[in-house]
Amino acid sequence: MRGGGRCPTIEGVTRPSGRETAAQPAVLRTREVRDRALFDLDDGPVTPSNRADLTATTRLLNVLLASLLVSSLQYDQHAVAVPAPSARPLADFLRACADHDRDGVRLLAARIRDLGATGDHDPQHLSARSRIAFRAFPDGDVTAVVTQNLVGVRILVQTLQEAVRWVGADDPTTRRLLERLLEAKEDQAGRLSAQAAHQQAATEHPGARRGT
Repeated sequence: MRGGGRCPTIEGVTRPSGRETAAQPAVLRTREVRDRALFDLDDGPVTPSNRADLTATTRLLNVLLASLLVSSLQYDQHAVAVPAPSARPLADFLRACADHDRDGVRLLAARIRDLGATGDHDPQHLSARSRIAFRAFPDGDVTAVVTQNLVGVRILVQTLQEAVRWVGADDPTTRRLLERLLEAKEDQAGRLSAQAAHQQAATEHPGARRGT
């Protein structure tokens, strides 16, 4: 796999004059683009124009993979634990969040593969890598379930925001994936925050309908 510092003198393969460099972007210089593409053909989609530190990037993606896996398991456990039928809408939402997180795991694993590494799904490593901690609520405490998941999703929102800023323009494909995951997590955070407000109101006014 190509490392972050490899091929530091790519421009030397076909170095145009200063005027040519200023006059047109590198993507329009056919020979230079072809020469760059010929580097490390076994790297597939990772070309020398990808300026990311691939070792650090795949490590970051594996942290996010573990975090989403733990998040999906927590959503599933909580969906089963909350009382039915009063909290059925909440349970359905939690299951949908779990499914979406698993989709994110698959996307992350595919990108890690594209970058020349392997996604780490080993259960023994999940808790150490994950940025959120799994917590079960066997008694089905709806308020605790909502609060726990809201905290977890806010942690992932912050983590993904920092990841997007860190990747920046060095790896546009990875950045777009992270932005897609961030958008989904922000949506989950908004809906869980509304649910938390509903649960607080139901606690303060016991006559209000619970679990919706």
